[in-house]
Amino acid sequence: MTPPTSSITKPKRQELDAFIRGRIIGQWEKDATYEEISKALDILKSTVGNVVKAFRDKSVFKPLTCLGREPKVTKRTQSAMVCSFHSEPFVSIVAQHQRLVDAGIPICMTIFHELYVD
Repeated sequence: MTPPTSSITKPKRQELDAFIRGRIIGQWEKDATYEEISKALDILKSTVGNVVKAFRDKSVFKPLTCLGREPKVTKRTQSAMVCSFHSEPFVSIVAQHQRLVDAGIPICMTIFHELYVD
């Protein structure tokens, strides 16, 4: 008999919060070894090393967030873009993009450029 699926899959990793990362960096700055920090905080040595390496290389306590996939351009946004283009056809693409962003229409410059050129 096979075990249920939930027991086969690995549990998701929990992201270390800023407080724990700060404690790791603080102890590292006091010249504690990775092993000492690992035992004191009950965290793997490799995790301690990764946190310290990120701090040393990038001077960040927390990993940078990923922006993810750009949202699709809706019909309403496309319509607003077309109206904007037709109202002032000789305005630069950057100015057109900035006008839409200021109006609260979220659109990436690359998507805007693709639609503008076509």
